Amino acid sequence: MRETSRARSRTPIVAGLVVTALAALALIATNRTPRLVVPSRVAIRAAVANPDTAGSLAASRWNRVTVSPLDGKLDRVDFWNGSQIQVEVAVNARRNVVQEQDFSHERVPYGDWLAYQPALLIGLSVLFLLVTAVVPWRRIRNLDALAVLSFVLSVVLFQHRYLDASLLAAGPGLLYLAVRCAWRGLGPATAPAPSRPLLTALARRAGARSRVRWLRVALGVVALILVMIGVSSPLAVDVTYAVMEGATVLIHGALPYGHMPPGILHGDTYPILSYALYTPLAAVHPVRSEWDSLDGALAVAVAAALTAAWTARRAAAGPRDRGRTTEAEEAGLRAALAVLAFPAVIITASTGTTDIVLAAMLGIALLLWRRPAAAAATLAVAGWFKLAPFALVPVLLASLRGRRLAGALGAVAAVSTVVFALVLAVGGMHGPGEMAHAVAYQFTRGSVQSIWSALGIEWAQPIAQAAVLGLIAAATVRMWQEPGLASDQRRVAAVSAAVLIGIQLAANYWAFLYLAWVVPLISASLLHPSLGARRHLARVPPDTATLVPALAA
Repeated sequence: MRETSRARSRTPIVAGLVVTALAALALIATNRTPRLVVPSRVAIRAAVANPDTAGSLAASRWNRVTVSPLDGKLDRVDFWNGSQIQVEVAVNARRNVVQEQDFSHERVPYGDWLAYQPALLIGLSVLFLLVTAVVPWRRIRNLDALAVLSFVLSVVLFQHRYLDASLLAAGPGLLYLAVRCAWRGLGPATAPAPSRPLLTALARRAGARSRVRWLRVALGVVALILVMIGVSSPLAVDVTYAVMEGATVLIHGALPYGHMPPGILHGDTYPILSYALYTPLAAVHPVRSEWDSLDGALAVAVAAALTAAWTARRAAAGPRDRGRTTEAEEAGLRAALAVLAFPAVIITASTGTTDIVLAAMLGIALLLWRRPAAAAATLAVAGWFKLAPFALVPVLLASLRGRRLAGALGAVAAVSTVVFALVLAVGGMHGPGEMAHAVAYQFTRGSVQSIWSALGIEWAQPIAQAAVLGLIAAATVRMWQEPGLASDQRRVAAVSAAVLIGIQLAANYWAFLYLAWVVPLISASLLHPSLGARRHLARVPPDTATLVPALAA
């Protein structure tokens, strides 16, 4: 019996290793490094000769230049002052500059400059630790909180245009959290070591009701700061312009793919729902250039951030209609504050990016996980919005049987049918091909904004991508073996976060805006507020019930 149990426990590991090995061989064999469109010296000469670029270079300090391929049709020329990027130029095969961006005189890369202020970053960081840390100090939970907070350094470095340093600063935190979440979600079920929330320890003389009142006040204040900074932001990210321009094109009867206005390179590289879901805003305020208003998109981003915090609160405290204790209410408020007090969330919301909308979608999918059809539909919508959530669909389906499996598959098929019907109705028979060709840029693009390029080990990227596929395979097999794991919200959130962080690590482009995807999931797993031993043991899956006597002892 023990041998059978051991073999069963090893099956997910074996499956993951096999998939990793096979995928690595395939990816390495098919990997093609993009080539320069024109020689480096020619691209540099063309960039310097352009009047706009020459003016930017004359007003900035630069002492080195690098050239890298972008997409097979364009080369990217970057001018640096040491490790600080100053000016970025795209040069085509005809030696013409098609886009130029001067970073040297920008106060912040994107978003509202207020969100980057040291006082706000420090204040939010302190609040984040107050609601996530525990005592005694020697608990892995505190290491988890510090790992999340370590990304603030990456944000600050990126603000000051230290591109490689920003990527390298984010790498250890991403790797730690990916491994930690994978172990938390797929490893053996264990009870956490005894601890108390730091906030409870510091306010031990105040009763639970008093702490709840003050937490509500704190949550309201942080939410108000988010709203004020987010809706008044003067510098949206290019993704926001792209989806609004694409939505404007869509309401005029054309697909965004190949029909976008000039200005933003590859603004049509997103799945169709990235544009379709913004068509109500574009109908009211069309966007055709960078001079048009994005107030609607900024408001959507702020609302999405608040929704993501609400999902974290629900995951920690449970639904109100089932009776919520004061302790559970306090835990939910701490979880919501953990999301909004993470400094990158306010910055991300102030850019108007779709990444914060995706965070809300993923949080909702987590809450619906025990209702497979609804969760599958949410993940399908999120996948046709931003692709990455499709990686979670096998994990969801693996734990299902019979009618529940059929319902979830039907939900994914229904959403996908509606998506393809939209593409065919607007773009005709060539529409799906045009969308696939445009979206493929995300997988083939060249980029200096990558951990692999910062380390100079681009050759290892296919291996990392294969490891992510292996993780998905291992998680799928584990869920198939033990369907009861799907009822443990914390473990589901951890597995989902591990997969999404793995995708970010293995990608050839990374920005701190992507952290918003996983903050609600990490809040619901690694940083999930403890509600006491009895409640924790009640959530241990049935197959681990033999641990209860030992834990109780």
